[in-house]
Amino acid sequence: MKVLIINPPWPGRGYGTRSQNRIIKRRGDKYLQYPIFLGYLAAQLKRAGREVFYIDAVMDELSPDETWAHVEHIRPDAIFMETTTPSIKFDYWAITIMKERSGGALMLAGGPHVTVFPTQALRECGALDVALKQEFDTRVVPVLGNLDDLTGVTGITFRQNGRIVDTGPAVLCEDLDSAPFPDRDTVPFERYHEAWYSRLPFINVMTSRGCPYPCTFCLWPNAMYGHKQRFRSVDNVIEELKYEIERHGVREINIDDSTFTTNKARVIEFCQKLRDNRIDLLWTCNGRVDNVDREMLLEMKAAGCKLIRYGVESGSLKVLERIRKGYTLEQVRRGFRLTREAGIMALGGFMFGFPYDTRETVERTLQLARDLNPDMVQFSICMPYPGTPMYAEAWEAGKIIAEEWREYDMTCGPVVETEDMTRAELRPILSRAYREFYFRPAYFWRALRNIRNLDEFRRAARSVLSLFAVILMHRSKTPGVF
Repeated sequence: MKVLIINPPWPGRGYGTRSQNRIIKRRGDKYLQYPIFLGYLAAQLKRAGREVFYIDAVMDELSPDETWAHVEHIRPDAIFMETTTPSIKFDYWAITIMKERSGGALMLAGGPHVTVFPTQALRECGALDVALKQEFDTRVVPVLGNLDDLTGVTGITFRQNGRIVDTGPAVLCEDLDSAPFPDRDTVPFERYHEAWYSRLPFINVMTSRGCPYPCTFCLWPNAMYGHKQRFRSVDNVIEELKYEIERHGVREINIDDSTFTTNKARVIEFCQKLRDNRIDLLWTCNGRVDNVDREMLLEMKAAGCKLIRYGVESGSLKVLERIRKGYTLEQVRRGFRLTREAGIMALGGFMFGFPYDTRETVERTLQLARDLNPDMVQFSICMPYPGTPMYAEAWEAGKIIAEEWREYDMTCGPVVETEDMTRAELRPILSRAYREFYFRPAYFWRALRNIRNLDEFRRAARSVLSLFAVILMHRSKTPGVF
């Protein structure tokens, strides 16, 4: 059986990010994250004896016609693609055309949108055969192996004798060590980077799935992989790193767990085994300001950690409490201070457009970003996607202002009402936030001090180019208060 894994075109401005993004958006630059779940899927299909093909039409900048021609040439028996809320119109369109051009391939879709609306997806897209809810990589093989009777496969919705059948919630894999490492040859890693990488070859790695924290806006724990954090063994992760260094010469990694710093003992074990095995890598991870301490950070620094990404979200304690972030502004300041003292760079993530935001809370968030003065920032518009508690709350309160799913790509401004701002007023906020943070003499001189070698100079240059792409992407011609 020939199976095609595909990221089809997403027409429109910039580069759409379907895979591996907790905040789905269009980017102004082409720094797209490695679709690690597709890499896992390819590996599991190959282990089951399937012939696997891969196309990324967004990364390769293929036109729709070019993409359909590739599909027609491969003539797969089954096609799998991820779906997202802002791309769903184009996803249905692509599924319909690919089914026709492939000669009737079995069409499978995963991702957050079909997880939340599986029955609706099959009704709205007549060409879709199976929707896989939540984590899909471990269940495509069982689907393809049980086409005569799919009722025993959990977490899917499919067609049977003219009716739609749903098998309930997915049973998520607990033994993550049993999964093969991602197939980074079939789903090639070389083209996928982050703007802040320092050394090549660079890869993404996941050492756990799930997130135990109850943030109401976050898509993945609520819709995709649950609030129970399931860990790979540290030895299994070390074996993957050894394999990737030997096979691909990897020199830098991004650990893309939702929160890597949850378990202090495990983090320290990982750091010590990196050193014990003489694994010389730069690495980056996601952390929380309330579960890092000096001992952990010093171990991380000694083991090659260069950057920790922290989700701060808001400069208002009231907003932090409403989104159930679970920490205080003082803990935020402490976490950034400890990270800086350990010699690790920090990235601060901040959001605007929560339903509880006001002009005052937005200004507080901008001021907190300047006060913390992290090495890098990521500013975002809050996107309460279907499947999150925030979306359900806003829907029940009649606060959803988006009229089409495509408006959830972060180029149209907020999708929910705020307390005292209109969408037009908030639309330019990202452009303003990036300008005011980065175009400061204090930030400029600090960034220069971080450049200690040619790799860091190149990283800084890429970051500047990426910054201008973001500012241009979100610059609004509509007058607003920001």
